Amino acid sequence: MDKKSFKNTIKNMPLSLPMGAAAIGTAASLWFANKRVHTLCGMIWLGVSAVHTWQHYKKVRQDAAKVVNKMGLMDVLNLPKSKLDLFVRSVEVSSYIPGRVRLYSKALIGNKAKCQQVLEYLHGVGELDEVKVNEVTGSILILYTPQILRANKELIRVEEYIKTHVRR
Repeated sequence: MDKKSFKNTIKNMPLSLPMGAAAIGTAASLWFANKRVHTLCGMIWLGVSAVHTWQHYKKVRQDAAKVVNKMGLMDVLNLPKSKLDLFVRSVEVSSYIPGRVRLYSKALIGNKAKCQQVLEYLHGVGELDEVKVNEVTGSILILYTPQILRANKELIRVEEYIKTHVRR
């Protein structure tokens, strides 16, 4: 069999049954606690999935392009888009309820200058109602009106990040 006909054979091979069998085998091997079978089934599933993706390369590429075009590369990669977005990612999100966020940063503990810098920066965000920074605990309390905050696309993104990274 020459290279081209082999490629066509693989490209046209139906893979739903082998993928399903490998998936079931992987899951079943967990039930029976057999690590070797689990690893083997997982590797088969990975291999068959890779071939399946290759079979549908054009469709996968088109779908990926649509996502990047619709959302933008920064959203797909989930990279910070603004100084505030970057700031929120540098602290621990302790609690969140709409209108109230508590953040922590060890860098603020005992650092009066850094606390003042954070306070001044956050006071510059007009959509925030109140900001309190505690130098003793490294805590930042932010109070805001959700409807006002969500009128700003950048702040919607920051709030979404906070929602998905809250500790509790």
